[in-house]
Amino acid sequence: MNAATLTTTASPATGSRRGVGMAPARVRMHHGPVAAPVQRGITRRHPEAVYRRRRLVVGTIAAVLVVAGGLAVNEFVVGDSDGTASAAVAGPPAQRVTVTAQPGDTLWSIAQSHRGSVDVYDYIDRLVRLNDGPAIQAGQAITLP
Repeated sequence: MNAATLTTTASPATGSRRGVGMAPARVRMHHGPVAAPVQRGITRRHPEAVYRRRRLVVGTIAAVLVVAGGLAVNEFVVGDSDGTASAAVAGPPAQRVTVTAQPGDTLWSIAQSHRGSVDVYDYIDRLVRLNDGPAIQAGQAITLP
């Protein structure tokens, strides 16, 4: 269904006084779709895909922040200990095992022979912390983690 709009135009005649001598108004009929009037303060709604994408981005950012916060809390609670959090609560710490360094021994060779399934780099880091540095001498008691 088409709506019709009336548009009137009047052209002034060559008179000296306003309104006197005006030409008659011409009426034009416009048939066809009429543009909706512009409403102030109302915004156009975005497609649903835009809202889904926004929710996905916000949800991903929130998940990353939650995981990062959990890791930070875990690092704060557990700290730089050699055991797990449950081992810290279990009771008094176990006696540390020591080995005597032989001539030609290095922390690397000691780590290789005593580390078990622990990563060699992590084991060496623990050896350095427990023995006050990386330097060892023959006959020195090396505390093992």
